[in-house]
Amino acid sequence: MYSLYSWGSPFESEGLYSFDASCVSAQTYLQLCKAEWQLFQVNSTGISQNGCLPALLYQDSKIESGFWRTVQFLKNQGYNLDADLDEEQISQSSAYISMIQDGLVDSLLFSWYLVSENFVEATRPRLAKLFGFPLSLAIPTQLQDYAVRRLKAVGISSEVEDANKAADDETMPGSLRSKLPRIYLLAKEGFRRHADKSTHPIYGQADQYLAALSKKLDKKQYFFGDKPTTLDTVAYGCLSLIVYVDLPQNTLKTTIVEKYSNLIAFCDRIHAHLSPPTIVSEQSFLGGMGSIVKHAKSRYTNISTVPPNSKRADPNLPVQVRSVVGALFVFFGYVIYNGILSAPVSEQPPGVFTVIPDL
Repeated sequence: MYSLYSWGSPFESEGLYSFDASCVSAQTYLQLCKAEWQLFQVNSTGISQNGCLPALLYQDSKIESGFWRTVQFLKNQGYNLDADLDEEQISQSSAYISMIQDGLVDSLLFSWYLVSENFVEATRPRLAKLFGFPLSLAIPTQLQDYAVRRLKAVGISSEVEDANKAADDETMPGSLRSKLPRIYLLAKEGFRRHADKSTHPIYGQADQYLAALSKKLDKKQYFFGDKPTTLDTVAYGCLSLIVYVDLPQNTLKTTIVEKYSNLIAFCDRIHAHLSPPTIVSEQSFLGGMGSIVKHAKSRYTNISTVPPNSKRADPNLPVQVRSVVGALFVFFGYVIYNGILSAPVSEQPPGVFTVIPDL
């Protein structure tokens, strides 16, 4: 039996068992190829060989990590959803998959994390409930920071926030702005969270990607005919997190519903074929806290280790230890002071914890 290690999900009531598109795609691949498997919901990447999820184990041995390496291993084991595709179709499949993973997923991240109203009223509370207190004090913001960095790397930012910042720079002297109380600036940002971002250019790009997928699917059951392929699992992994997740500003879902009904039918078709997986929880509070410490340490310090077999004590070790402890206090003080996270009230036991996934 295969064991798939995956991030957890606050959307299980909607039939989705991860908030990560790659994990949903891997789960879908295992179901559609009819492999015998079980799902492990974890709160760290310790099981992964390269620090990313999903990770696949077979007969208690670590096999592969990441969606592509997991799929390639399954293909070598005889679970090949692309077996009936010719070379041209395989080339087309790769192109569409790249478009989804490099383009459409960016739109999804923007909608979840950079639209302030969505993050404050939907994304953050759901993730906080999933992680549980006190892990919820840090991880949702870490995920948001990752999304911001990923999008900025390709030149995408919040158009409204950029415009507001530019207006402030023009109307307020820098010296005056720097002297304003931090709480005032935070309150001012809070009033902007309801700004409408439905006209942001990233949604225009997403519309083009969706149009291309809709045209490729046309009236077929799946993208290459009557049988699902890897492209179908990747498309479902992303589209399902748009179609079945409600947000205050749900521009992506509105676009699909109003213009691409065949993509809705495609998601519903695959959704109906999937059954709830056998879930084994491997949640560890200490493992989760260890991941927070690792993230904080890597952010604030750079500690060198003593070479193996060395008898010399490191004279800087006490200073380095104090730096790590101080960094942790600064990190948690920052998140609590900003007041951007709160502990959810839930009768459920603490949920899974995750470090930032490589989407």
